[in-house]
Amino acid sequence: RRVRTSTMASAAEQDAKACTQEEQERKKMKPSYSIEDATQLLKKHFNVPATAVKELDSYDDQNFRVTSPYGTYVLKAHNGVESRNTELLDAQSQLLKHLEDHSIRAPVEAQSRVALKRTTLRLLRWVDGDVLSSSVMTPALLTRAGSFLGDIRKALDGFDHQALHRLHLWDLRRFPAVATFSSKLRSMDCDASRVKLVETCIENYSRQNFDNLPMATLHGDFNDANILLHGKEWGILDVGDCVYSWRVNDVAIGAAYVMVNLCTPENSSEGFSTRGDHVAVQGAQKFVEGFLQRSTLSKDETRALPHLIAARLATSFTLGWYSYRESLAAQPDMPKQRRDYLLHHALPAATALDVCLEATSLVADWPTTKPVRDPRR
Repeated sequence: RRVRTSTMASAAEQDAKACTQEEQERKKMKPSYSIEDATQLLKKHFNVPATAVKELDSYDDQNFRVTSPYGTYVLKAHNGVESRNTELLDAQSQLLKHLEDHSIRAPVEAQSRVALKRTTLRLLRWVDGDVLSSSVMTPALLTRAGSFLGDIRKALDGFDHQALHRLHLWDLRRFPAVATFSSKLRSMDCDASRVKLVETCIENYSRQNFDNLPMATLHGDFNDANILLHGKEWGILDVGDCVYSWRVNDVAIGAAYVMVNLCTPENSSEGFSTRGDHVAVQGAQKFVEGFLQRSTLSKDETRALPHLIAARLATSFTLGWYSYRESLAAQPDMPKQRRDYLLHHALPAATALDVCLEATSLVADWPTTKPVRDPRR
C-alpha cells in the first residue's frame, strides 16, 4: 500500500510539472484575433469571402462563426500548444470524420488546415443546433443525452490513434496530477470550504483501485456547452480533449456536467421530484440510465464511476479557478464575458462536488443504483 501510494505520488508530481508548464503556455499562447483579422484570414488562406463573422466562446482556442456565400463554417484558431502537435491535430481530424461516418453530426474539416507561425487554422463545417445548456433540463432529455453518449461510445470503440495515447491534464487517469494544483487554491483567494471538498475527493480517489478498468478512445469532454441539439438530432462541437484512457471516463464526465448544470442557479429544470434525492443526483442517474440503453458498464466500471464523477467535478473547479486566476494575471483588463466563461462550470462544480460526495457516502455504487436518499432534503 505504501509503495503504491509513493509511486502514485511520484508519477503525479512528474505529470503535474509537465502539465503546469503546458497550462501556463496555453494562457500565453491563446490566439487573439479581431473580427477584422478573422475575415482577412478566411479570404487569404481559405478563399472564403465572409459576409458575417462572430466570435464564439472558447477555453484556450479562438472560434468564429462564419457566414459566406459558400455556406456556414467555424474558423478555429488553435492554441499554440496544440498547434505544434501536428499528430494530435491529425488524430482529431480523423476522429471527427470517423464520427461522421458513424452518423454522429460533427464539425469535420471543410478544407485542409493551415499552419501559421503561432497558431494553426482550421475551417470546419458548421453543425446546426443549440448547445444543450440552453435547454430546460428534464429527466427525459437527460436520458436521451446519455443515449447519445452511448452512440458515440459504440462509434469510438472502433477508433484509435497513437497521438491520443498522451499526457493530458483533463484525463481522469491524471487526477493525482490535478490534485497537486489544489495546494495553489488557498493562495489564489479560494474559499476554504471549497478547497476542503477537493481535498476530500483526492483522498477518496487515492483509496480506489482502477487497475482493471478497460481502455478506449474517449470524446473526453461531453458537457452541456459542447453538445448540440437540433430538433431530435444530436451533435458535437469539439473533440479537443479526446484521449485514450479508461472507457468509463466519458460516462463520468457526462454525469458530472449534468450535475453542474443542475447546480447552476440560473439554469432551468422541470420534471424532477422535489422530495428525496437532490435534483443533481436524479439527473445523473437518468443520464447513466440513458447510456446503459445503448452501451454497457462492467462491475469494475460501475464501482469506479462515482469516484470518477467526483474527480471530474474537482478537476473542473480546480483548473477552472486556476485558469481564471492565471488568465486574470496575464490579462488584468480581461472582458467580463471571458471571465464569466472561465468560471461558468467552475463555481457550480464545487456545489455539485458536495452533492456527489454526499451521495457516494450513502450508496457506494450510485448512480447505477437508486434511489439515493439525501438527508439534507
